[in-house]
Amino acid sequence: MRALRWVLVVALALAVLALAALTLGVFATLNPNAPLWLRSLGSVEGVLSARVGLEGVASYSRAVGLTLLTSLLAGLAAYLKPRG
Repeated sequence: MRALRWVLVVALALAVLALAALTLGVFATLNPNAPLWLRSLGSVEGVLSARVGLEGVASYSRAVGLTLLTSLLAGLAAYLKPRG
């Protein structure tokens, strides 16, 4: 059971890192002076959200939604982490 929890924590941590990068990219697309590599991450997120069917949602709303989802997953990973 303890090993399964560690596997879940690592999987959730990797998902959090990926979502955090996409979130940063979406916020970067809102600023035309942001570095190109950050705006490229936002472009990747735009393609992914179009596949899911969220192309009609404003970029700021998607960024806030991704921020909330990333925070929830990070909290879940911390909650599931095996202790002592």
